[in-house]
Amino acid sequence: MRFLPTLALLATILVSATASSQIGPSSYLQASDSPWSAFFGNGMFYLEDFEDRSLNTPGVTASAGAVIGPGGLTDSVDGDDGVLDNLGGQGRSWFTTNATNGFRFTFSSGTYGALPTHAGLVWTDGQVNGTTRFEAFDADGASLGILTGNHADGNFSGGTLEDRFYGWIHNGGISSIFITHSGGGGLEVDHLQYGAVPEPATMTALGLGIAVLVGRRRRRMA
Repeated sequence: MRFLPTLALLATILVSATASSQIGPSSYLQASDSPWSAFFGNGMFYLEDFEDRSLNTPGVTASAGAVIGPGGLTDSVDGDDGVLDNLGGQGRSWFTTNATNGFRFTFSSGTYGALPTHAGLVWTDGQVNGTTRFEAFDADGASLGILTGNHADGNFSGGTLEDRFYGWIHNGGISSIFITHSGGGGLEVDHLQYGAVPEPATMTALGLGIAVLVGRRRRRMA
């Protein structure tokens, strides 16, 4: 019973470490522009660039859309074709003809035992007279907040200088992200990215809690 106050304190600290933060819209031309590029390839973080003609990274499904490209109207992330030249027509991306309804990417906790703590994507094309709206949802389906942007340049021939990254971080887990564009017409995105990354605050809290438990146990045993 003497462990209960310490465990309760640890639980309180961990719960308080589930704060959210948002990123973007920020310029994005290649994978290294991602704020999370250091996590790519760590086995718990995924980058879906659609270059294999499908959405097949683990633990995610889309409510609408399909892979398009290469083609004259395709707007892939610039660096996907190996050259930074403000042209995305030689790559592939995810596209829907109904920007107003947009699409939702829903994540599963079955891939690595937890929902992703980080989730984002790159908006690559949409109507110039509309607003992009990006929303993330927690493990219970409650909204974590909304990011908006107006950066379309009216170039539908693969221009990439308008491309913007939208992302969210939430230690409590992200169940889905949802993007729309109010200008109607089509909506195109690329470089869907997500994964489980413990925040420093969480790791520090966990370390402190364990240290307290070990210290008390050692004192009782002395």
